[in-house]
Amino acid sequence: MAGALAADGGGGSGSGSGSGDGTAGGTGTISWVYKDSFGAPTRENVKAAMASAGVRSMDGAESNQVIDDAVTGAKDECVARAKASGNQSPDCRLVSVGFVHTPGASGDWYTGANGTFNAAQWKKAYNDSGIPGNTYSYQGVNYTTRSFFSDGQTSINSLAIREMDKAPRAVIAIVLDQDEPPVDTPPAAPTKRISDGVSADSMTNTTTIESKTGRKGTKLDFKDTFDPHGQQYTVSNLKVTDKTAGKDMTGSYTFNSANGATPSGNVLTATWNGGSLPDDHDFEFAFDVTVHTPETSLVKDKGHVSWKGVTKSQDKDTPEHEFPTWKPNPDKSWVKWDAKSKTWKTVIDPTESNTTGADDNVFLDGDKAASAVNATVAKDLVKDQLATFQIEDDYANADYLFDADAKSEIRVYEADADREDQSSVNGINTVGKDVTDQYTITVEDTKVTATAKAAHLKELTGMAKARQVTLLIPGKINFANGKGAAQVRKDMGVAEGDETTFCTAGKDGHALTNAGKEIVNNQAVSTNEPKICGYVPPVRKDVVSEASQGGEQESVQGKVVFPGQKVEYQLATTPKLPSQLADDVEQVVFTDTYDQYLVPDKQTLEVRDLESGKTISKKQYSTKWDEKSHSFRLDFTAAYVKANWGKGQNPRVLVRFEGTVSEKAPTDHRVGNQWGLTLNNSLTPSNRVYNTPPELVPKKEDVSSKDKTVSIDGKTLLLCDTGNYVVTLDAKHLSKDSTAYKVQRLGIVDDFDDEYLDVDQTKIEVLDEKGQDVTGKFNVQIKDGVAYVFAKTVDTEIPATGETVKGDPQPSDLREYSTRKLDAMTDPAIDQNLLGQEYQVIMPYKVSKVKDGYTVMNKAIQVTNDLSKETNEVSNPLKPINPKKDVTVKVGGESIDGKSVYLNRTFLYQLDSSILPAGRAYPQVDQWKIVDPLNTAYDQYTGQWAVYASRDLYRDGKVIAAKGDRIAGNGFDSSKFGGDLFDASADDKGVVTVEATEAYRKLVSADNDHENGWRAYIQCKRVKVGEKIENQFTEYLNDKVLPSNIVWTRTPDMTPSIHIEKYDVESGEQAGDRDDVKDALKMAGDSQQIAFKITNTSKTDSSTGEGAWYLARDLQMVDKTIAGEGEVVDLKYPDDWDTLVLKPGESTIVTGTLKGVRQGGRHTDRVKVTGTPLVECPVTDTDPFGGKNDETRPSNAVDVKDGDKTVTLCSDTKVESNTDDWSGYRPSLARTGAAIGGMLLAVIAVGALGTGLLLARRKAAGTGPRGAHSGR
Repeated sequence: MAGALAADGGGGSGSGSGSGDGTAGGTGTISWVYKDSFGAPTRENVKAAMASAGVRSMDGAESNQVIDDAVTGAKDECVARAKASGNQSPDCRLVSVGFVHTPGASGDWYTGANGTFNAAQWKKAYNDSGIPGNTYSYQGVNYTTRSFFSDGQTSINSLAIREMDKAPRAVIAIVLDQDEPPVDTPPAAPTKRISDGVSADSMTNTTTIESKTGRKGTKLDFKDTFDPHGQQYTVSNLKVTDKTAGKDMTGSYTFNSANGATPSGNVLTATWNGGSLPDDHDFEFAFDVTVHTPETSLVKDKGHVSWKGVTKSQDKDTPEHEFPTWKPNPDKSWVKWDAKSKTWKTVIDPTESNTTGADDNVFLDGDKAASAVNATVAKDLVKDQLATFQIEDDYANADYLFDADAKSEIRVYEADADREDQSSVNGINTVGKDVTDQYTITVEDTKVTATAKAAHLKELTGMAKARQVTLLIPGKINFANGKGAAQVRKDMGVAEGDETTFCTAGKDGHALTNAGKEIVNNQAVSTNEPKICGYVPPVRKDVVSEASQGGEQESVQGKVVFPGQKVEYQLATTPKLPSQLADDVEQVVFTDTYDQYLVPDKQTLEVRDLESGKTISKKQYSTKWDEKSHSFRLDFTAAYVKANWGKGQNPRVLVRFEGTVSEKAPTDHRVGNQWGLTLNNSLTPSNRVYNTPPELVPKKEDVSSKDKTVSIDGKTLLLCDTGNYVVTLDAKHLSKDSTAYKVQRLGIVDDFDDEYLDVDQTKIEVLDEKGQDVTGKFNVQIKDGVAYVFAKTVDTEIPATGETVKGDPQPSDLREYSTRKLDAMTDPAIDQNLLGQEYQVIMPYKVSKVKDGYTVMNKAIQVTNDLSKETNEVSNPLKPINPKKDVTVKVGGESIDGKSVYLNRTFLYQLDSSILPAGRAYPQVDQWKIVDPLNTAYDQYTGQWAVYASRDLYRDGKVIAAKGDRIAGNGFDSSKFGGDLFDASADDKGVVTVEATEAYRKLVSADNDHENGWRAYIQCKRVKVGEKIENQFTEYLNDKVLPSNIVWTRTPDMTPSIHIEKYDVESGEQAGDRDDVKDALKMAGDSQQIAFKITNTSKTDSSTGEGAWYLARDLQMVDKTIAGEGEVVDLKYPDDWDTLVLKPGESTIVTGTLKGVRQGGRHTDRVKVTGTPLVECPVTDTDPFGGKNDETRPSNAVDVKDGDKTVTLCSDTKVESNTDDWSGYRPSLARTGAAIGGMLLAVIAVGALGTGLLLARRKAAGTGPRGAHSGR
């Protein structure tokens, strides 16, 4: 490379001026010296070079400076250009010096002066020196000053000339680095090596190419060319190593292929990019070659090394090398079981013919079979590079037919083999070694995998001989995944009981093949896929009618058979045994499983050879009945089987027997029968024959008598309600084609509740499915509360005898007919044309009695032949409805039924309607009223009325009036209801009617979820006294007329009265009552004590004792002297007179003193008392329902203290008591008592002329004026 001075070195010069450090005393001259190395470019080494020519330096400042300038410049240039060319550690040396010196007497001196020599003089001196013509040696390599450096232009001569052209100069120094001049030597031929071993998938052989670096080399490139023989491979771990220095040189190379890739064009290159090469080092290019999914083949390659020096280059090939590759080649076969040796007969199929072992054989269900996968392992596999070795068997496609045994039964066998490219060891399970413990066995559904364990993987590499490894999976044949031959027939599209040989999983399914794999590292190679087949023999069953039942001995499969009827079963098989059967048939067994409700006739069992038509002797088979399991087993002898059931033969056999359907058979039980044919371990079921039970679903309905489409089942019935029981007589699944035998009897029995319901036999009718009346085809009878409706019997032909049994006369007693045991040979049947449809038996009823809490339950029984089948049950709760009457004084008040209503008082008749129950059968209300005929002699209707809800009233599910709310009446605002709910009226005869309007009836009709009812009140006034005044109303509810109970009241005579009795105290009340003057008291003196007894004699209510009261203080007593003289004075009253109350029957006594009767005088007085009776305040309510509380106190109200209570009574019209007289006299000395009496009588006769005295009680002080006896 050329630079400012020299490419790989440099030259420098220095110049002096003047005379230098001094004069040497001579003429100057130019000299050149050259040596391959004078050492480092320093001042001293320049002086040493000069000294080699006999020249000494004057060592002056100027001379030294010139040397230093030349050497330093040359060295700097050497370093700069060395680094520019890639040499970061240049080692510069001094090789040549040209200088001006002066020889003289005192010696030859370098003074630093340039002597003013020009370039030509310098060049002449250079050429004359002989340097350009000499040969020199550097590091053992000869060169001349003409030799070019690495740039092809620069040489030592060119450097010298460049500097000489700068003359005049005092010193020229030439400095070179260690690479100048070039001394390149090519290396020896490269070598190549490949590691040992056969490569399977993912295995690696390591290749190395080794070469020396030569001398002065600048390039050392590697190349490897592959011939993979069409196989896939990748290279990795690309590495170049300086083995001499122990240094990784990979970073100084560029590779044309990444690690893990396949080189483009199968050529791998490593190109040097590290600058100059170290001399004579040993470089090694190493890389791994990994094959992927190889074939059994070779991989070849040849190496190549390209070297280039400074001036030379070289290309050399290595010898060609190769390594073997190997691909697995597994095969598989189905394997038979050898029953004699009790071992599996393992085989190989190296050509994958699918015809070895049990391949393509036909198996019976239950046979033993096994699957084998044969794998191989090559000898001398690359050591320790077998990461995975697996053998896999997947019998998914054969799973329909084959089931593997438990995982513990799976085995792996190994044996040395002569070939590694295919299997070669038959019977490996007997000649090889069981190495199952060296493998991990996994089972996932139908896939079985044997995986070599880590230790065994090592053993399988580097082997001296190839090895065969076989995975053996024992199992058995299991048709249709365990669902057996019956399912196979369905899947193959053949009929029950038919024969089929199948090699696919269903008619359109996949073949019953098995697939295997051998997996070596990441290479999986599949095996061939052999198939197997299965065989289902024909196994047929039939059931035929029996003559004694009226049958025609033809198939009655699927037809209706009733309990007690007899049938015959036939078992037949006619197999065409395949010639490819895997195993010989050694056992033939017929097993029949009859229904638990079939009673077999064992003696009827027989076996026939259909080929010859003869019965097979019982010596050829044995029969065993098992009543517990409801089956029998028929085993043919080994000799019979061998003679008739060999491969390719066609035996034809029929077994028959008879049986009776048990009387205990449930009515919903299908009586079935099936048999199975066992060949060896294979059980093949026949088609299943059956006789259906009669499918009879009689139904009971309870429908409205007004609309038969409306069910009233569960609805509440009231007295006299009507309805229809509708019984569905079910014969729709019976017909002359669907029943095994004729139907002899068909009808219904209905035990209705005749205590509460009435049913009219003449109104029972039968309708067919078109609604036509076919009652004439049935016999109808009600007996003891039970309805019987049965189809009439008809003339009936008996096939077994050819006779005809007459249908008439019809049964006269249907109860007896319904339970009679019928004989198919002697009793007539019904018309079979009646079958095939349902009939409606309609029984109208009427509720004749009700009881609260009682529910009428009903269900019927359908009788078909001897079979009885109950219907569902219907029910109707019964509910009595009774209106109720009561009498009261006020709304919601206590009943006064049987009690008193006082004259001229008002009261209320309470009219309670019936309570309509919820859930009524007939919710519609068309009429609802109460009619109350009043006895107008006693009761006067005031025109006041009201109606209250006795149950919550609903509209659209919401309460619009709560129980107890008023909903109608005088002055009631019914707008919130949308109109009046009730009307009331009264005629001139006193008949009062309260009637629900259409609005109310609609509400009640629409709400059948709740009870409904109402209470009416009518106000009346009692206008006459009576002892027992009765009243009863009548309720009209739709068509029902319901009288209420009777209520009665009395109106007693309670006329108030008062009585007074006067007597003298001395004689007492009885003797002293001197009403007659003849009884006059003979008084002994002027002061006679007199008593006045006042008694309340008012009439009372006999039931309560109530009557008028009197306040003592209000009594007015008048006592008059009507004859004679004297008067009663000083009246004395009881202490409680002011508060005293005289109740009916009670009395009080007032006393006084008669004075003023003189001796010989006479006295007669007459007393009377007037009182104001106090009675219960009368109530005359003009608005008894208005809710008003009229607290106005009557003007005549009086508060009376009665014990601790205060009672408010009202004063009535004053009454006067009787008058009572009392007489007495004082005799004179001259007169007799008789004369006095006559005189008194005379006076009394003119008593009106006497003076009357108003007796008054003195005030408490005793000084007030006298007045009437009017209390305080």
